[in-house]
Amino acid sequence: MISLIQVCFSLSPPGSTNELEISSHCFLHSTSAEAVAMGLLKQFEGMQLPAASELEWLVPEHDAPQKLLPIPDSLPISPDDGQHADIYKLRIRVRGNLEWAPPRPQIIFNVHPAPTRKIAVAKQNYRCAGCGIRTDPDYIKRLRYCEYLGKYFCQCCHENAQMAIPSRILRKWDFSKYYVSNFSKDLLIKIWSDPLFNVQDINSALYRKVKLLNQARLLRVQLYHMKNMFKTCRLAKELLDSFDTVPGHLTEDLHLYSLNDLTATRKGELGPRLAELTRAGAAHVERCMLCQAKGFICEFCQNEDDVIFPFELHKCRTCEECKACYHKACFRSGSCPRCERLQARRELLAKQSLESYVSDYEEEPAEALAVEATVLEAT
Repeated sequence: MISLIQVCFSLSPPGSTNELEISSHCFLHSTSAEAVAMGLLKQFEGMQLPAASELEWLVPEHDAPQKLLPIPDSLPISPDDGQHADIYKLRIRVRGNLEWAPPRPQIIFNVHPAPTRKIAVAKQNYRCAGCGIRTDPDYIKRLRYCEYLGKYFCQCCHENAQMAIPSRILRKWDFSKYYVSNFSKDLLIKIWSDPLFNVQDINSALYRKVKLLNQARLLRVQLYHMKNMFKTCRLAKELLDSFDTVPGHLTEDLHLYSLNDLTATRKGELGPRLAELTRAGAAHVERCMLCQAKGFICEFCQNEDDVIFPFELHKCRTCEECKACYHKACFRSGSCPRCERLQARRELLAKQSLESYVSDYEEEPAEALAVEATVLEAT
């Protein structure tokens, strides 16, 4: 605003009589809040306020009581207004300015490259990424680096807390603790038990590199098939309740993990819990007649004495298309009997539908000719 007024004053020589008029014109044509307010006042200038008798149509307070809007518990302030050190502790929702914005909660899946302090701080406009306090270039060595966000923070926003970094776990299976800012620490603690990380999508090679993780994956595949089967078995209610002792995503989704799950996998705690549920489920299927009726007979060998189930990964192969089960030794890729039957049935239905459509189309002209002949005879 000050720069705009200065430009307007420079348009006319000092001492000119129309200097004030030019500056006022430029001020009113700007887009600032002050200019808009001044413009509104100028529009209503000279207008007379209505008399009290003309205001009787207004609704009284007792007929339509009005409540004041709640006073906000936070105020938008600029980091340059002072008292920066209390911003984080008071939990003020700082909106920032044109050079800086406060950090936002975000899930980061990539490892940050090794930072160059001088370049990184310059990209931050020499401001703390947490509170926005400006730092003199001579004192940037006092800033602390956050391994999670990949930015530099002042000592008030970064108290050298240490946490495991999700991206390093998912990319390198690295559970070492690194220095993070207070904001990142709070965020990681908050999402510690939330299933947010799909290992198959983020880094599927981790299954091949980490034996414990691959074992947990195979157990989860078995539990996934078992749980779907037990949902339709009225004798498996107690077993389903035991499945609920572990987080639901472990038995309902094949690749979703939380940071807590990954840590338990590394410590060797998750595998035994899942293996115990798997053994209990297999024992139930073996003695339950209802579940035995849901098994498959291999259509390649036709061995009716060997009923197989999708969770028997050691001897069963499941067709990706129709989900039918076959013996691993019998299965031949690209020649699933059930898929072939379904395809033949679809082709037969399509052929019948086409023949029905053609016959209906051929009957319509004959009916039209018969109606036309009847009309001619009547005339």
